[in-house]
Amino acid sequence: MHKKALNKLPDGFDHQAFLSIDSTNKEAVRRLQQGDASGLWITASEQTLGRGRSGRDWESRQGNLFCSLIQKTDGDIRKSSQLSFVAALAVRNTIAEFIDKDRVKCKWPNDILVGGRKICGILLESYVRNNGATYMIIGIGVNVAHHPESTLYETTHINAESDQIFSHADVFFILTHKMSEWIEAWKAEGFEHIRKNWLSVATGLGNIISVRLPNEQFEGRFVDLDSNGALMLDTDDEIRLIHSGDVFFA
Repeated sequence: MHKKALNKLPDGFDHQAFLSIDSTNKEAVRRLQQGDASGLWITASEQTLGRGRSGRDWESRQGNLFCSLIQKTDGDIRKSSQLSFVAALAVRNTIAEFIDKDRVKCKWPNDILVGGRKICGILLESYVRNNGATYMIIGIGVNVAHHPESTLYETTHINAESDQIFSHADVFFILTHKMSEWIEAWKAEGFEHIRKNWLSVATGLGNIISVRLPNEQFEGRFVDLDSNGALMLDTDDEIRLIHSGDVFFA
């Protein structure tokens, strides 16, 4: 368990904090348009237009952590999308500082669960400057002080799962260090290292799961991730690669 909060960023990162903002991802786009560099963290005490995957609303009341990181990439979209798993490991290991780590799992494609309940969402958006430079905006929302009730999945929050009370600032500064560590590991050792570590803390591996796509829903056994992070689903007839979709446990 985490006992003492960090209060400074790792080297190479900056931080801009807001009391209220439309969304930290939108602010990241504005900062990129203004010329800000990679390594900028943006946080807000609340968001008025928070979004999750597939354009879903993300409840953004005060007390939880809402943040985005601007990360420069090399322009390879397939490689840049690997940052989803990098971020998931960073967030999972952050939450494991506050809650029994054996209960904290990664759920494909980019959710974190505690005891089977969603505690975090991650939204990646790409941005290309006029000069061709490419960036990924890594948006992260962590339920710290409360959680929404009417959601697609069951949810929880850190302070409901811990015997201590923590603030979103406590969680944020741990996250900045975990993210720095995992980005460096990804750059140094490649996606295979990330893939193996993600699978080691994944939920549903080896089990029958249900995948919901825009026009169909089907079941299969979650057997692996491929070399690009696609979910490999054994449907008995074939191994089907899933690149996006909503996953439910059968």
